[in-house]
Amino acid sequence: MKQSLILAALTSFRGERSAKASFHLLNGKRTIQTVQDGTFFNNLFLFDVLPQLTIEAFQQSLDMLKQEQFIYEEDRLCLYTEKAKRETEAFLAKHPYLYALKGWQYGKVERHFWERFALLVQSISYLHDQQTFAPTTFNVWNQQWVRKILKRHFHDLAALRQQLYQECETLLTDVEDLDANLFVQQLSRPGKIGLTKAQIAREMGLDESEVQLRTKRLIHRFCQSGYQEPHRYPVLATCFDPEEINLLTLTATKTAHLYKQHQDLDVIAKIRRLKRSTIEDHIVEMAMVDRSFSIAPFVDESVQAQVEAIVANQQVRLKAIRDQLDDSVSYFQIRLILAKKEGDTHVRT
Repeated sequence: MKQSLILAALTSFRGERSAKASFHLLNGKRTIQTVQDGTFFNNLFLFDVLPQLTIEAFQQSLDMLKQEQFIYEEDRLCLYTEKAKRETEAFLAKHPYLYALKGWQYGKVERHFWERFALLVQSISYLHDQQTFAPTTFNVWNQQWVRKILKRHFHDLAALRQQLYQECETLLTDVEDLDANLFVQQLSRPGKIGLTKAQIAREMGLDESEVQLRTKRLIHRFCQSGYQEPHRYPVLATCFDPEEINLLTLTATKTAHLYKQHQDLDVIAKIRRLKRSTIEDHIVEMAMVDRSFSIAPFVDESVQAQVEAIVANQQVRLKAIRDQLDDSVSYFQIRLILAKKEGDTHVRT
């Protein structure tokens, strides 16, 4: 499955990036370039799907894909053949759950969330049956986190148990039975020790990577629900700190903080000792991840309408868009407009 994921990443850039861009995407490197490419090429769902991938293993896969005539390199760009396109289309059609992955948004909290969630399920179940148990995680910090949750609900654990059950049932009802089953089988409760992903893979005849990614997809869904709708999913929302979820890169976060105080980009660039073009990159990133971010201070509505009309029914490059606009319109403004659309249209940079 690893090879198929690598090929999917390579083809997703449509021959407009080097192979290294795919490595950073799959490996989960949080950079401005990664998130911008991920949005413009609609491939951010592949972010961090292979976090353990080394550059050496990636290069070996590239060599193999070249030998099998899936890809070739030209002018430092990674191009692909029709054979690769057909292979990738078939792979993604067989694994549609991949599109629901949100590693960029929730990858940083998924491990802590899962350990706390699994331990909370285990704790509530065993306390309900008045049995002792060995915790599913040895992470002291996460153990303390769950203890605090239980302490807050100590006098009404039954209500906590019922609420958690309802939240899980709501989120698992409309997913594939396969996904719901492998998710639940990893949870420990009285009379049933949670299975490892390797054990589930053997029992279900799946690749262990597939079990990992199907589980990751559901963890991201649970995180998203708790983060975006804490009143509807109050128990899930307690399994992580909202401040742990930052959709911006670290450097863009610093710029965003200054932007709230200084609207002028040149001032921000001077304070941060960065080029204005770098600050513009941060502004584009902010427009991508924050739906409430207004690009009005930078782009007239008439220009927005022009750009949106150009890309309405076609996949075009930035230069092709720029050539159809007045000379006063900058690439920064075009990128802002496309970023705000956030992948509604496939755009090649």
